[in-house]
Amino acid sequence: MNTLEQKLLPIARKWAGNIPVWEVRRAGIDPSAVRHWARTNPDVRSLGRGVYTWFCDDPQIDWENNEAARLVSQAGDGAYLWGPTALEFMEIGDVGQSYYDIAVPTRRRPRAGVTWIVEHDGAWTLYNGVPTQRPMAAVRAAMPLMEYDKRLSVLDDMRYRFPEYAEELDALEHEYAQ
Repeated sequence: MNTLEQKLLPIARKWAGNIPVWEVRRAGIDPSAVRHWARTNPDVRSLGRGVYTWFCDDPQIDWENNEAARLVSQAGDGAYLWGPTALEFMEIGDVGQSYYDIAVPTRRRPRAGVTWIVEHDGAWTLYNGVPTQRPMAAVRAAMPLMEYDKRLSVLDDMRYRFPEYAEELDALEHEYAQ
């Protein structure tokens, strides 16, 4: 492993095998050096604008979350999985989401399979290494967007996993699931 790869490995671990260019700049690495390295490395693919995916054999990379991490990292600093997508990612209830809702601080260009939600001060946390809206905030955001049976499954799962939110969940059930 060369010196550049040693510098990039912590970024790839953080983003489930993805290397966002904005994170490269933040780490003080020259983006053009990364571009040249990626062009000649058979283990690297550019699967989207501003992000390289490095298919290395590092055991600390969580490949199951690669796609979600790639989309959030492509959205830039401050982006996170939002609403129904956050619930699906955290396996809260049976949401069955087939596209991604991603909260971003500023508008983004339209992209197939992604809905951009502009939020300036959303509450998020890391879940399996991917920035994700906090569970209760995700439930509040998702309730008006889900069908009745999905609402009930989310509320039941939240009550089981997060009993400290019982009062707020009761209020949401009264408002959306009656």
